[in-house]
Amino acid sequence: MKDESKLFRSIFISPWFLLIFLVIPIIVILSLTLHVRIPLANARLLLGNNIFFTLLVACRLLWYFSCIRKGIRYGASYCRPRRSVNANLPVPEVRRMLTGAGFTFSADGGYGEKHDIGYFGTTVLYGGLLILLAVGSWDNLRQFAGVLLDSVGPATRLSRAESYRHLTLGSMATRLDSLPRMQIISQTLPDSAYPKGATEIALIPEDGKEQRAILKPTDPYRYGAYDIYMAKLVFEPEIVIKTKDSRTLFDNFVKLDPLVQKRGPFSFYGLFVGTEAVVGVYYQPEKSLMKVIITRDNKQVVTDLMFQVDQQVSQGDYVLSCAKMGQWSEIHVVHRRHKSLLWLGGIIAGIGLMMRIAIRPQRVWLEDADGGSRVTAVGKETRKLLN
Repeated sequence: MKDESKLFRSIFISPWFLLIFLVIPIIVILSLTLHVRIPLANARLLLGNNIFFTLLVACRLLWYFSCIRKGIRYGASYCRPRRSVNANLPVPEVRRMLTGAGFTFSADGGYGEKHDIGYFGTTVLYGGLLILLAVGSWDNLRQFAGVLLDSVGPATRLSRAESYRHLTLGSMATRLDSLPRMQIISQTLPDSAYPKGATEIALIPEDGKEQRAILKPTDPYRYGAYDIYMAKLVFEPEIVIKTKDSRTLFDNFVKLDPLVQKRGPFSFYGLFVGTEAVVGVYYQPEKSLMKVIITRDNKQVVTDLMFQVDQQVSQGDYVLSCAKMGQWSEIHVVHRRHKSLLWLGGIIAGIGLMMRIAIRPQRVWLEDADGGSRVTAVGKETRKLLN
């Protein structure tokens, strides 16, 4: 019975037991940040961990809520201090004094406690955590996050998984049929009006009622339950590098992403590591100018190349050319999360935690002793009454 009581307290009461649910998130974060493959450390394991955590928090909330009206909430076996003091008064006198001050004692009279708002704070804390975890887990189960590169041209079906370069789906993700076709009308390079560029799109649902929008980074367009936004503009030139004896060293597309800060006139940069050379490309879209840096055998060669003007450029031992270049908008399509509920749960949990920290329990244990009683107390108010 005693072992069962300890197990019950660990699961339903002890705050230290909750720390086991931090183990899996820490492992997953370390595997991502350190780029170390840890068996089973993936999003599904993290989701399972959060679901079990949610169920435990729900059980704790029900337990604490059921005890709110009880005279004895914590119980004599929960967190009893080791230190005690001797009082000259006998146990019945001490108990009578504490009862008059609002304490409630157990049936045997050896343990008592006074109702405190801090207990309600713990209940509020678990209520907030339940909202936070339940909503977060539900959003992860219904998660949809797709990334596609698209350009001016025919409409792309957002309802097709093949349209996305990267796609993350939760096990209960909604069907893609509700997503429309998307056609890019125009792309705007970074300027004073759009510092990070912009993309004008047309969304064409099945009923044919076209919706137009201008997408900007961090400024999503709301379409039903989805957010659609442009993360950045991307250029993708096909760089061909040959030696003077016509041996091909490099022939591949290099993805050029926006620079956080311009390097001279260049606002885009990409790096590609080949088997024989490392190729870095800076790009100035306003003048279609590329600066190509070739690193091979610890030697570096730098040359400029004007797209659609220079057929090929010779520099040192190399001949460079760029026959084609893609200009893409990186579009993200994301199922909207319930952020307001997540904030609400976090705020409620924070309020409950502050209440629990600020308002401590008032509890007392009484035992007979020679010449009086032995008293073990928790809480400043309890100790003041006994002095």
